[in-house]
Amino acid sequence: MSNQTPDNKPQLPDPKEIAKTYAEVAQRASKLLTEHMERQVKKGVSIPADDFGIAQAFMDMMSNMLANPQQLAQSQMNLMWEYFTLWQNSMMRFSGTQKAPVTAPVKGDKRFKDPGWEEHFLFDFIKQSYLITARHIQDSVGKVEGLPENSKKKVDFFTRQFIEALAPTNFAMTNPQWCARR
Repeated sequence: MSNQTPDNKPQLPDPKEIAKTYAEVAQRASKLLTEHMERQVKKGVSIPADDFGIAQAFMDMMSNMLANPQQLAQSQMNLMWEYFTLWQNSMMRFSGTQKAPVTAPVKGDKRFKDPGWEEHFLFDFIKQSYLITARHIQDSVGKVEGLPENSKKKVDFFTRQFIEALAPTNFAMTNPQWCARR
């Protein structure tokens, strides 16, 4: 079973099969989560309140996202393709061949201003990997159809906070500015 077409180009997995797999995983995960919560309630553990509706907004987002498994599968395939391209470009750069970046910070993003993000291939890889993932998450959340406007705003806001908190600029070992000071 080859993963290549006759013209020697990589063949992507069937989106329908991926969508089916995602749907099965989501169904099993939902069942496991429900059973876990029921066991916790029987033990006397109270479920945290969701006074601001944040958890409900994310549950709405996930159910609407899973309602279109083909779009979800396509999004995942695009993410994988960008990672493969990044990996290939990074390995070529490591071996001395200059390649254009797969992605770059948006204009005005001062987090990656230090020259170390460009000069060292590892920090460049970390930066681009983060940017690809951040854009993918934000785009995936933003494209969910059928989400009430109030839930959409909450999901967008808290997703952005989460993404920005995980930026490699926030951690000493993944920030060339900190590593240069050592």
